[in-house]
Amino acid sequence: MKYQLFDYQRDAALGCLKQLRRGRRDWQEDRSRSSFALSAITGAGKTVIATAVIEAMLHGSSDLGVEADPRATFMWVTDDPALNRQTRNKMLAASDLLQPSRLAILDNDFLDSTLSGGRVYFLNIQKLSKNAGLAQGGRNLRQYSFWEVIANTINGGTTDLYVVLDEAHRGVKPATDRKTIVQRIIAGAPGSHPAVPLVWGISATIARFTRAMDGVADRTNYPHIEVDVDRVRASGLIKDEIGLDEPDEKGAFGSTLLREAVRSALDYDRRWRDYATEQNSPEVLPVLVVQVADKASDAHLTELVNVIDSEWPALGPGAVAHVFGEHERLHIGGRAVDWVAPESIENDHTIRVVLAKTAISTGWDCPRAEVLYSERPAADATHIAQIIGRMVRSPLAHRIATDDALNTVACYLPKFNRDALHAIKDELEGNGKSGAEGRVGATVVRAPKVFERNLQVPADVFDLIEALPSLPAPDALANPLRRAKELTRLLTDNITGTALLPAAGQRLTKALNAKLDGLAAQHAEAVAANVQNIEHADLARGRYSFDGSGFRYETYQVATHATDLEREVRKIIRSVREGVGMDIHGARRDRRGRTRSNALGATSSGRLCRRHQEHHRRNPRRLPASPGADRSA
Repeated sequence: MKYQLFDYQRDAALGCLKQLRRGRRDWQEDRSRSSFALSAITGAGKTVIATAVIEAMLHGSSDLGVEADPRATFMWVTDDPALNRQTRNKMLAASDLLQPSRLAILDNDFLDSTLSGGRVYFLNIQKLSKNAGLAQGGRNLRQYSFWEVIANTINGGTTDLYVVLDEAHRGVKPATDRKTIVQRIIAGAPGSHPAVPLVWGISATIARFTRAMDGVADRTNYPHIEVDVDRVRASGLIKDEIGLDEPDEKGAFGSTLLREAVRSALDYDRRWRDYATEQNSPEVLPVLVVQVADKASDAHLTELVNVIDSEWPALGPGAVAHVFGEHERLHIGGRAVDWVAPESIENDHTIRVVLAKTAISTGWDCPRAEVLYSERPAADATHIAQIIGRMVRSPLAHRIATDDALNTVACYLPKFNRDALHAIKDELEGNGKSGAEGRVGATVVRAPKVFERNLQVPADVFDLIEALPSLPAPDALANPLRRAKELTRLLTDNITGTALLPAAGQRLTKALNAKLDGLAAQHAEAVAANVQNIEHADLARGRYSFDGSGFRYETYQVATHATDLEREVRKIIRSVREGVGMDIHGARRDRRGRTRSNALGATSSGRLCRRHQEHHRRNPRRLPASPGADRSA
């Protein structure tokens, strides 16, 4: 991964990998189907977590304790092609192993008979509507319909198919008289294709997904992976506060609030510019989102753009764009306003103002969008909350310590009164009509105020405060092993010059080895017992006698087979997180020239060491033929 995962993201990735491995095992051994979900608030980085999981499955990861699985293939399903494109771009940006050729967007040009292993296929469900080309077989060059492709993949026996439902709560809405496409993918269809082996839902809320899976026959629902909201907030990935401004008296104040929104955007612009200069960090160019009614007239749009231009005269050509349903250039006032795909706004720094209706309520990420002016009525509280929920991400992916205003989002709502504002607040806090789906984690504040420095306090006081030495408090939830590994990475980083400590990783491994050796000596009896427990298996045999003595048990012991011993060893190595178990195992193998029992309480070996080979030579697997008789193989 190009990104360093936060602790909560890594824990979530480990949880997802565990459920995927479990689902694969259950399917291969018992043909048992399963499902689970990853749930986290908007802004927590669900796509980054999923990317880490998929990268680990397809390429292996020592950090996450996973070996590459060439049989694995993922079908990423949404109801929005723009969301698929955005997700694919995010994966390419986050992973240094997932290549573009392995991330395929399914379209009418897909002609294969099966889904290949080692890939991610993106499917928007409209491609499988009744008359869509992908759903048809035997036409032109396509021999198989995609439903047949799914069946061939599941029945082929060479590929393990994992279906990922992104924004899962939307795709599993209850159907009336016929199955939805997503439900047909999940549950299969007689004469078409079988039910898929494993379903992985990803959503801010999993209640609807859970209900849908409960209604699917012959599918085991594994425990969901739910990310703690407080851990997300502690990471700094999302803003601390959302400010809501509305008129405090009756009257039409749209123009007034729009001007305030533009001034707020300019204030963010100034603050980000100052921060970039002071901290020598990338400059953030904030975006103002202007949300209008569905049938806004040309005259009204012209009025809005003129107000924006009057308050923000530095806006250049191309700075105002729209995401309306009309995918064409609009002429508004004296401006040519082009349509842009919502997912392209974040990286197009010429865009500073976006005109929208409801097209960006879901499937849109733009951390630069920090100010919202919405003319939607109070009845659209859910839509407005969804847009605000897409704006809570921190542009630099961390909290700004020197300017609290940069940890906020500003929203101006001219069509809301005080009572109606509570509907927005409830939505953002997870108590509205959309339930937990709308929860964003940030504090919602009505009519927020920014308190600048008191000019009556001498400047020397502030200079003194800023000069005081300070250290950031360690995250109480941080994994200490991970912090140590990250420290070694920083100490050996030579991108900007000579590494501070080139052998930091080896020193950490040596220190941990010494610590484990000490613990092994301190708990020698327990270590020996654990080794004995793993090297031997206790079995029980029940016997029923017809002489009146009834049923009785006898126990005996056999040597653990090499395959099971290997599995237990790898499990123990992986249990030491952050790749430390693999580091220690590798260091000891190099040092001894052979593997040996370690202080984890078991052998740490990819192959059985000489001790275990001798153990199996002396103790072949034997079973008792009858009570008191000699054992035979």
